[in-house]
Amino acid sequence: MNDNKKSAVIEFRGGMFGLILPFIVLFAGIIMLSVAGKAMPMAFWVPTLAAVLVALIMAKKPTQCADLLVEGMSNEMVAIMLMAWFLAGIVAQLMKESGLIQGLIWLCINVGLKGRFFPLITFICGSLLSTATGTALGTVIALAPILYPVGVALGANPPVMAAAIVSAAYFGDNIAPVSDTTIASAYTQGVDVSDVVRSRLKYAFSAAAIACVGFLIFGQGATGSGDLSFVGELSPKGLIMLAVPALLIFMMYRGVHLIVALMSAGSLGILLSLVCGLLPLERLLVVDMDNFVVSGVIVEGIQSLVDIAIFAMLLMGLINLLDKGGFFQWLIQALSKYTKDDRSSEFVVAIIDIILCCLTVANSVVIVLEGPIAKKLLVENRGISPDRSANILDAVSCVAMCLIPYGFAPLLAYMFAGGSGAPVNFSVNELVLYSFHGWGLAIVMFFAIFTGWGRTHGKVPAAKKKG
Repeated sequence: MNDNKKSAVIEFRGGMFGLILPFIVLFAGIIMLSVAGKAMPMAFWVPTLAAVLVALIMAKKPTQCADLLVEGMSNEMVAIMLMAWFLAGIVAQLMKESGLIQGLIWLCINVGLKGRFFPLITFICGSLLSTATGTALGTVIALAPILYPVGVALGANPPVMAAAIVSAAYFGDNIAPVSDTTIASAYTQGVDVSDVVRSRLKYAFSAAAIACVGFLIFGQGATGSGDLSFVGELSPKGLIMLAVPALLIFMMYRGVHLIVALMSAGSLGILLSLVCGLLPLERLLVVDMDNFVVSGVIVEGIQSLVDIAIFAMLLMGLINLLDKGGFFQWLIQALSKYTKDDRSSEFVVAIIDIILCCLTVANSVVIVLEGPIAKKLLVENRGISPDRSANILDAVSCVAMCLIPYGFAPLLAYMFAGGSGAPVNFSVNELVLYSFHGWGLAIVMFFAIFTGWGRTHGKVPAAKKKG
């Protein structure tokens, strides 16, 4: 395969419209499925493949288009993401079968913890985890398989439980000093990470306060008490498996690579469950040669996340076409002419942020893409302080990641909920509807843009600049 062909700018029939048409097909399909209440990752395969077909038809050089699709699907970020998800699926399946969920429910019932408060507790604990580790998807992976079924069993509102986990993930993604989005937003605007974090706390905590109220009001499920029919026998024996998520969280906190942390936690979980008699050895791998079927904890764990993995891989291929087709630069230039004053300039940066997040579902990538133009529009042209520019970039992208139904965090939380054995009587659209931190942060940031709250002018002291 010719590398020059892969890296060359790709052209489409109809110009920019031909480049955008595959995404129109993709989003039309996703919207139709969402309206019908069928927003599932596997269902998204169909409109995504239809978009790929349209891209090949509209490309002036279909072979080059195919090369770029494969390039996008096979980049390092996709490979790491898929490997982490598959390992997370194994850990989640292990927790489900080893009795940890039953042990936690037994513990919560004995200490008198009510389901109404569980989404709020989940949001607070999850926010601490995501702030300590700086990883949104890692937070969802660590918490969703365990806390969702426990909360539902105690009587918490199911979509609110899942939404609390997603909200918590992006609280930390927004303010954690070690978060990739925090670092990207700071350095693209030429300001210290510490300055950025201090200046954005007022926005993040205001949004979190709104979220806490929402989770408390809507936290109670439809029934007065939780339905425990899906749980089975409650017993404290499985509580020893708390060592597995504890190890995962500790390693994430220490900055260990997520794949290393997941592999280590999964290995510990398998060892503990076998030694303590919580899982029979034969359940690790079941090979049925009579029916040509392979199952078991490891296989079923991986299979549980194949749906979202295939959707993600196809989507990242299409996103590469937008990049190589020049859409991102075209969009930024097209909207930059509407920057007449401070308010309109910040609003344009926020709108570009949302559009790019909807197209890429990767907010760190969006911040890197949009960072230079945000610096030019806000810091250089309007004299707005760089920490303010960084805050708009980061916070608005976290809003989008919370509220896009086909975003990876909402879909992951939904997949883990579906595989937990607990009832899932809601769609991913309802999940994002209850993502109160996302909505709260949206209200706070657009209030700040329109009123000027927190807006300052002037550059940071030279000693604090990063070159």
